[in-house]
Amino acid sequence: MRILLLTRSYPAPGDLYQYPFVHRRVLAYRALGHEVAVFRFDPERPSGEHHFDGVVCETGGLDQFRAALARSCPDVVAVHGLSEVLWPACVLVDPAIPVCAWLHGSEIPGFLREKVVQIDDPVRRGEQERLLAGRIAFWRDVMARWPGNLHLAFVSADSRELMRRDLGALLQDARTAVLHNPIDTDLFTYRAKRAADRFAVLSIRPYDSRTYGNDLAVAAILAVRGAPWFGQMRFTLIGDGPLFAETLAPLAGIAEVTIRRGFLTQQEIAAEHGGHGLFLVPTRLDTQGVSRDEAMASGLVPVTNAVHAVPEFVDPACAGLAGPDDARALAEAIAEMVENPALFLARSAAAAARVRAQSGHERIIPAELAWMAACAA
Repeated sequence: MRILLLTRSYPAPGDLYQYPFVHRRVLAYRALGHEVAVFRFDPERPSGEHHFDGVVCETGGLDQFRAALARSCPDVVAVHGLSEVLWPACVLVDPAIPVCAWLHGSEIPGFLREKVVQIDDPVRRGEQERLLAGRIAFWRDVMARWPGNLHLAFVSADSRELMRRDLGALLQDARTAVLHNPIDTDLFTYRAKRAADRFAVLSIRPYDSRTYGNDLAVAAILAVRGAPWFGQMRFTLIGDGPLFAETLAPLAGIAEVTIRRGFLTQQEIAAEHGGHGLFLVPTRLDTQGVSRDEAMASGLVPVTNAVHAVPEFVDPACAGLAGPDDARALAEAIAEMVENPALFLARSAAAAARVRAQSGHERIIPAELAWMAACAA
């Protein structure tokens, strides 16, 4: 197929965390022989293009996207992050060409609502509440006159149900699919962990919203600090964002904790996986949790919160699970595996196996391509 991929974000040198899971799709589609052109719709940026990992990404507004449509003659337009922001570009697509749109997070009103309640600053919260109201109105309008060429994919069943809470019967299941974000198990390879790896805990997260639960990770580390085995532990916390310094300040000076500010390439993330056994990834909100599943593919055992979509992807056989906002239970999950190496090793193997069975790219990429082909038929 000829695929024109329209996205609101895409990785760039120095800006690695902008939809890396979309980039992995582009590489996978191309590896299977499909033609893929990438367009980042952003009228506020200067138009042009940038190169990332062998992919050319064009950026521009409506005029540039119209030209890209004419050049690429796509069989399908694949959209990532559809909201009122991208909709003006979607309207330009010929009604005979399917628009297959993935919803990953705050494009879904219920997901955005959960993020809004975590904002303390009243001015910023008011801005986001207005954005939420506009997003709900946008989707109700689109769904009320659902264009015949529009098809929606959700990365979890939970995210589709979140959408249904605001749209009700307007959300037609026959026009939607649940397709998990694919995990590149060739990049995130599984090598059997050793018992000693349970002492090495990794966290790789953005620090731009409380929904990521980084404060819970800090509280969990502090909660296990008094354990007799704490001196054997090695915690590595990597990330960046406006909340980085404030969130991690309580860990300053703890010898067992290494803090690194910055973002990593996918290859660098895979390398970090190789030196750790536990992946500390608390959350207050998740549609899928790609970084968690990538770590699982590498054999790390996730320690996380059983909220929203998380139980669709992990269970006690392959993870340490805590309830909502329960940092002490996160700490207990770490302690349980440190004190029971056999449990850690069993969960590690189970985590790697579950990701491959449920979300491995060798399963999901063909499913996505088959869905797009069926929409184009």
